[in-house]
Amino acid sequence: MTDDPHRDPRDPQAPPLQVPPTLTVAFHPPQYAQILPTAALARLDARLAHLHARTPDDVLHATLRDAARLLSAHLTFRAAGRSAHAHPWQTDAALIGVSVRRAAHLLQLRGAARHDPAACRAAVSRWPAGTLLVARRGVICAQLNLACDLDRLSLDEVQTSGVALYAHRLRPGGQLEAWRTPGWPDP
Repeated sequence: MTDDPHRDPRDPQAPPLQVPPTLTVAFHPPQYAQILPTAALARLDARLAHLHARTPDDVLHATLRDAARLLSAHLTFRAAGRSAHAHPWQTDAALIGVSVRRAAHLLQLRGAARHDPAACRAAVSRWPAGTLLVARRGVICAQLNLACDLDRLSLDEVQTSGVALYAHRLRPGGQLEAWRTPGWPDP
């Protein structure tokens, strides 16, 4: 078996070089940034390992913004001709008015354990970080960053009647721990 002959990169007949996408992580406060390999990304947030050069823009941006909030990190995704940035305190209204099924797709959310609304709200109020999605009639009406004190103030105003809640946070190993109330539809 022989290797292909070496080709000059300036040769127009040569196939284009495939540059893999990269994700740069700078934990907050950003003292330094580091490009992490896929295995390390999966240990931070498993959803990041699934991002690739052809990930649709809406999925890429929603996932990066959510991961940045959960990790408290600045994230930069780069691929051939593409770049996307997210930081932990970025205002995000992109999911407001979106159906819960579409939001679950954009954030790459899977099934979650069902809990009583009061128990869910009590547990989530003790989480130091996480994301809480609030939906009415199948449409996202609020997205709260549980690491933000201002969003935590809104948590007290969340009425448990007539709303569906989906809360998620990162567990060690990059897996999401997710809770939902019975009003949140199955995936």
